Amino acid sequence: MRTALQLAAALLLTAASVRAQVSNPDNLVAPPPQPPQHIHPQVTDDLQWLWPFTRPDPIGRASDLRVDSRFQDMLHREFKQPQAMWGVDPQHRPALATIIPLFLSQYGEVTTKDARYISIDGCVPSFCPSAGLLWIDLGHPESHTGPLMVFAATMWVAEGRASNQPGAAYTLWLFSNHNLDPNALPLALTTGISDWSARLAAAHRLVPHVTQALLVEPTGSAQSLNPSAVGANTLPPQIDTVTPAPTDN
Repeated sequence: MRTALQLAAALLLTAASVRAQVSNPDNLVAPPPQPPQHIHPQVTDDLQWLWPFTRPDPIGRASDLRVDSRFQDMLHREFKQPQAMWGVDPQHRPALATIIPLFLSQYGEVTTKDARYISIDGCVPSFCPSAGLLWIDLGHPESHTGPLMVFAATMWVAEGRASNQPGAAYTLWLFSNHNLDPNALPLALTTGISDWSARLAAAHRLVPHVTQALLVEPTGSAQSLNPSAVGANTLPPQIDTVTPAPTDN
C-alpha cells in the first residue's frame, strides 16, 4: 500500500511538472508571423537615356547633354567628394559636380565602346589645357549600386614650362563614384583614358605629359598612382595646333 501511495504521489508531481513546462504556449508554438514590411526599393537610374546623346556618330551631342537636367542631377548624385584642383579660394572651392560640365564644355564629344561604355570629353573654354573625360560603365559588375563613373581631368602644373610647350607637366585627377582598387583599376577604364589621348592626338589638340596621377575616392581620400597605371602617357606629348593660345596667367 505504501508503495502504491508513493507511486501515485510521484505521478502527481510529474504531472504538475509537465503542466508547469507547457503553461507558456510560446515555448511550444512559434509566435505568430509579424506583418510583412513594406520595403520601397530605391529607384535607380540605369542611364539608358544617355544613349541618344551618342548620336550622330562619331561625336554625338555633348553640348546638349551637358545642359540636360538629368545629366546635372546625375553628377550631383554621384560625385559628392570635395575637389582641390579648381577654384581661386582654397576655402571655398566649387563643388565637383558643378565643375565637371565646365571641363566638358569646348570641343566636347560623346563616344561609345562595346555597347557598354560611354565617354564624354572636352575642355575648359579659353583654356583647353584643362581638359576632362567622364567615363561611364553601364555594365559594371556592381550594377546594383549603380553604374561605375570616373571623372578624369588634366591640370597644368604652373611651375616650369608654359602649358602649350613640349614637355609641360600635368596632373591627372581621377574622381570615382565607387571605391576602386588602386592596384587593379578596371582595364576598360585605363583603356578609355588612353583612347582619350588618341582622340586628342587625332584632333591635333594637346596631349599632356602626365607627371602625377591622383585617385580621389567617394570619401574624399586621395592617393597617388603611377600615371602609366591609369592609362596616361601612352602617346608622346603633343602641343595644341588648333586651339587659340590659352592665357596661362
